[in-house]
Amino acid sequence: MAVVSEEKHPTARGGSRRQKLEITWVVGVVLFTLARFGAAWGALADQDRWVVWVFGVIDLGTAVPYAVGTARLVMGLVDQHLQSAVRWGLVAGVSFLAPYLWLGWAGRDGSFPTVVYVVVALCLVCFGANAVLSVRRKVREARAAEVAPPDPLPRAASRSVVP
Repeated sequence: MAVVSEEKHPTARGGSRRQKLEITWVVGVVLFTLARFGAAWGALADQDRWVVWVFGVIDLGTAVPYAVGTARLVMGLVDQHLQSAVRWGLVAGVSFLAPYLWLGWAGRDGSFPTVVYVVVALCLVCFGANAVLSVRRKVREARAAEVAPPDPLPRAASRSVVP
């Protein structure tokens, strides 16, 4: 006999709105990744092209899992499905680190100038901190929206004119 999971699909609770937000997020992350690949192409112009191409393949290949992982991490935390949140957090974390780990491994013999390592480390710290803070903010906003009572009157209509 099959065991049916009680956990619904992460986008089920919010329906199509959550799906649209997730798709928009995925598209945004992929576009950002393409722009970052263009920057890496220029920054690593003196390196073997295969290093940059492999970085691009890894970066683009992990962009969708990263985006879906972060979106579903937020949904899991908002819905308090901690097991799901941990699973998607791991997907997002591994996907986030993979391109940077590749660059570190590719330059392990000291072939990259020091500035490349500094920039990669700064990107890792800045983008990582931004991701963590963004997830935290989105979870707080979503939880606050669930708790807030609906406004009975729109702001403009709540002003009364005294004759």
